[in-house]
Amino acid sequence: MPLSYGSTPPIAAALALILAAAPAARAACFQELAVYGEAQAGASLAFQDDLHPAEPSLNRFTVTFPENGVSMDGMVMMAGEPARPWAMVMHKCPTGDATGAEIDACTVWQGPIYGIDALGNVSAVPDAGLGEEAMATILLPDFGASVRMSSAWGGQGLSAVPRDDFRYTACQD
Repeated sequence: MPLSYGSTPPIAAALALILAAAPAARAACFQELAVYGEAQAGASLAFQDDLHPAEPSLNRFTVTFPENGVSMDGMVMMAGEPARPWAMVMHKCPTGDATGAEIDACTVWQGPIYGIDALGNVSAVPDAGLGEEAMATILLPDFGASVRMSSAWGGQGLSAVPRDDFRYTACQD
């Protein structure tokens, strides 16, 4: 008499559950279309793909906090020696020609910006317009502490300190 291992549907069902629980592969998204989320304050960071060809920045992005609708503008440029991607996040800066003092007064954070790929490798964030795949995580070192010390904190502004890491959540159309 042959050995019987029972019916295979339970095995097929278990396999289907395992496959359904596995993280879905993320569709390719260019860096300039990527949107990232931050868990602690619920902030989002969205890159912009509408850079002017004469603009000196490598990337532009917006950091939005759902609490009281606070929005901050960010940009990435090459700076330092040796040159590396350097980001600035500003809140309520004057439009048009602004002095260095005015820019300093509205700068919430500035520092190196890092991209972390899906394997955990740290590198520069790809420039906008190059058609490179978006990083899995964007790291803005000491961003949370800087927000806490900024004019966007307290009063009618923010009361939840964001983390320094923003994880990929979506791709803009």
